[in-house]
Amino acid sequence: MLPYKPFILKGNILFISGQLGVDENNELISEDPIEQFKKALENLDKILKTAGFSREDIVKTTIFLTDENSFPLINEEFIKFFGENKPTRTTIIVKALPKGAKSEIEAIAMK
Repeated sequence: MLPYKPFILKGNILFISGQLGVDENNELISEDPIEQFKKALENLDKILKTAGFSREDIVKTTIFLTDENSFPLINEEFIKFFGENKPTRTTIIVKALPKGAKSEIEAIAMK
């Protein structure tokens, strides 16, 4: 059980906690940072749908990476995921992430 909510809806704003590249058992799906990021985006998408939102509703994202060398490939996956919808974004290089993950993404969506 997580000590926090994966998302909170306040009025028309959806706040989504940081998503890792984990499966339904909360285990990392791979050691590969790109595979982890793709799965984190899938997990983000599931939360959006659960709350009645879509990718197009995302206005702000924050990405955390443990290796700045993975940035170009992470950026490609970000572009594929969002398409023409381009939310604002901050990318932060960090020393470590939970579970030894190599990437994490959080988001704010608005209707």
